Amino acid sequence: MAERRILSIWFPRFGVECVLRRRHMALPVPFAVVGDSNGAQVLVSVNPEAEAVGLSAGQSLRDARAMCPALEAAAEDVQAEAAFLTVLRRWLGKYSPWIAEDAPAGLVLDLTGCAHLFGGEEALLGQIEAECEGMGLTLRAGIADTPGAAWALARYAGRGTSA
Repeated sequence: MAERRILSIWFPRFGVECVLRRRHMALPVPFAVVGDSNGAQVLVSVNPEAEAVGLSAGQSLRDARAMCPALEAAAEDVQAEAAFLTVLRRWLGKYSPWIAEDAPAGLVLDLTGCAHLFGGEEALLGQIEAECEGMGLTLRAGIADTPGAAWALARYAGRGTSA
């Protein structure tokens, strides 16, 4: 019997990339998606340009604007992000029959018995990364024997590709 292999995919810039996809544009300026946290406006997702000037998710919008007056922002759209995550889950069905959403910005695939159909785990992951890059999505991924280990690898040691 084959070892169980789990692929965890995390989209660290999911909110920003969803907004930019809806607007059919790319922004070469600092950009963030802003959500509400206990009555305060906080950055939920930032693009690479915003990160380069020291902004990060979880930071208050007021502090972010003080650090970067040129920051452009959009309101978080939780429903649109959830709908797009569902679209991605369905799209990834071509790689595995077992896929689960790890909301708000992740997916989990059981690759057991599937990876060899795509040339192995590395080739399968490379194909997913290339297709996501073509869609303008940044991802980090981890493959392990358990869902928890794959999740941790994706978020703290996983491969990364950026759009």
